[in-house]
Amino acid sequence: MEDIKCIFCKKFSNQIVIEENGFKGRKCSLCGLIFISPRPSYSETLKLYTSDHTHKYAESHIGFKKSKIIHAKHTLAIIKRFKERESILELGAGAGYFLLEAKKEGFEVFGIEPDQIQASFINNTLEIPCEVVPLNENSFDGKKFDIIYHHNVLSHFHDPINEFKKINNKLRNNGILVFETGNIADVKEKYYKYFAEFCYPDHLFFFGENTLKKLLEQTGFKFLNTHKYSMIFNLLIQKLFRSLKDSLKDKTELSESIENTVTGEPYFNIKKFSIKRLIRSFYRCFSYFLIYKVGSLIPKKGQPQTAIIVARKSQ
Repeated sequence: MEDIKCIFCKKFSNQIVIEENGFKGRKCSLCGLIFISPRPSYSETLKLYTSDHTHKYAESHIGFKKSKIIHAKHTLAIIKRFKERESILELGAGAGYFLLEAKKEGFEVFGIEPDQIQASFINNTLEIPCEVVPLNENSFDGKKFDIIYHHNVLSHFHDPINEFKKINNKLRNNGILVFETGNIADVKEKYYKYFAEFCYPDHLFFFGENTLKKLLEQTGFKFLNTHKYSMIFNLLIQKLFRSLKDSLKDKTELSESIENTVTGEPYFNIKKFSIKRLIRSFYRCFSYFLIYKVGSLIPKKGQPQTAIIVARKSQ
């Protein structure tokens, strides 16, 4: 565990705004960034994505294709306003359904996913190149990309500034970065009660509009556009039905599937039909409607939002 300063203002903070699972989220009084301090080391953070901690989510990511494809179509419609049918790399690719949809629309697709189950699924079942090692200059034999995309990954970065510099380095000239993240650093504390959990210590940083622009400016990007969506209705529904969440899970053992996928076999341990799965699939599609359709009409300052940000490599 290590005490850290704000990555922008280089100052410690005594203002604790979030406490969860024994971790403290501190808010910088100057720029508003929220960060865990003290926090796990980089090696301990990596273990979160190479253990049962994430393996247990693999079935969920792989099994709910429809809602993920719907979201992929929405994001790709934004991306295609800037670039079409070029190379795209997704960081934290999950089950790979965004890449699958991008491939169908003519993009040359690649993924990085640290969870071995999902990476194997992307490589062997979707037949899309996917690596498990974090992004570096040698990723995909040094290839550079026209577009790099990530969804709800920013808060997991141990060193966001360094990671965005690496992203910049892996983009071709005039390449674009597209990413989606929440605005928790801008959310008024009275709305914190609507969050079922903040997922500490998986999430290390929470940004807002001001700190996102700082991050882009310091790492060689020019901000182009943002699409904001209110999450307030979806958070209310989530909290209302949280008690039902566990009862709707299929009791599927993952141990055999983990062993198979790590050795290269596709991940197929998913029930073809289940009433519980059907209900959960409907809920996920309904969540998309609440956030990206209803939420696009009512984004309000100080309320929980998710945003899709587009930036261009400027240096």
